[in-house]
Amino acid sequence: MAILTKNASILPATRYTSGDGGCNLYFQGPAFTPPLEVDVMVDAAGFKPWCSADAPILFGKVDVDVQVSLESFKRPVQPPRHGSTGTPLPPFPPGSYDRTLPWTPPKSRDFLRADAWGVPVPGLPSVPRGSTEHPERFLTYLDYKYSRDWLRRGLDAHAVRRYTHWVRSWPDARDDGGQSIDQFVADCLFIKQRIPYVICFLGSKDFDPRDQSAAQWIDRVGPALDALLAADAVDELVPAWETDLFNLPGPQTIAYARQVGQKAHAAGKSCWLHFSAQKTSWFADGDSRGRFGFYDDLGTDVDGLLYQAVATWTIGELQARIVDTLTQFGRQGQRHKMRLFERGASLSFAHDHPTEDEENLMGFLACCTRGAAPLWGFGNGARMPDGSPL
Repeated sequence: MAILTKNASILPATRYTSGDGGCNLYFQGPAFTPPLEVDVMVDAAGFKPWCSADAPILFGKVDVDVQVSLESFKRPVQPPRHGSTGTPLPPFPPGSYDRTLPWTPPKSRDFLRADAWGVPVPGLPSVPRGSTEHPERFLTYLDYKYSRDWLRRGLDAHAVRRYTHWVRSWPDARDDGGQSIDQFVADCLFIKQRIPYVICFLGSKDFDPRDQSAAQWIDRVGPALDALLAADAVDELVPAWETDLFNLPGPQTIAYARQVGQKAHAAGKSCWLHFSAQKTSWFADGDSRGRFGFYDDLGTDVDGLLYQAVATWTIGELQARIVDTLTQFGRQGQRHKMRLFERGASLSFAHDHPTEDEENLMGFLACCTRGAAPLWGFGNGARMPDGSPL
């Protein structure tokens, strides 16, 4: 548990909403750099004690507003549970593949811990473009469609699982949600009060023109990009969703990615690329250097790859595909990192399976892959076999 500095103070509950245990707590004190995860406890006569230990509050700014709803004593008090859903993973599938982690994943921004598609929030209302079969599965890049209360519940569900990254999409919020840059930035800052790192995708085949030049791309997304960086509202940037499906291969895609990466790095952020399923690059036709030349041309302006796998691959095939790219990055001097960003999302969107548990199992086993370097995290959910956070 983090200990606040001597000149910090947490005022007691200052307002009860209706006498049923609802209250607001306000922290007023110095900002913390880097932010601190703080366990907040509330003990009120007649109510079950409340503790944030399932999802520590992030104290990174001068003022933090914590809303608490206390329960009356109707059942024995249970100790706070740290971790994800807390239940062990399903049994491992049969076959020969890596089953143990090759390292202890670091607690750093570069190691992705996220689930942009599969965390259930009971009662979550159905929204346009969301899943009609499973509306309770929170698609984080559609977060602008929900009220603050539902967004807060979604953030809490991710924080309980110890996920550290939240995926957002500027083109979706802009064109589908009608948000201004200021509104989008404000939502990012709200999210960062609960989840440490915000990942922002800047372009989409659904809302942006095809075959833009690098200059056209920067003209289009530059104002939002600059505002996000100036407000410290974003931590990782992705030039576009599924870049290969609507961009010019080779020089223009590379130039656009490098410019985004240079802006990100100048602000202390990172930049990652995303492609359609199985793709790892988007090099020009006739370039004999292939994917190796693509990453050579990107240089260190781009940090790595958000890999999209095929949902029906076996774990053995998934690990083999990951090893192939890890081997390439190793041969090129480990200048780029690889993450498994997406695997079962397309199926879980409209089908009962994979469930969160099933996808967490695949996420864990993907991270067990032994190659020239380790895999740098997951974007479709994962946890340890015993149910604890990965």
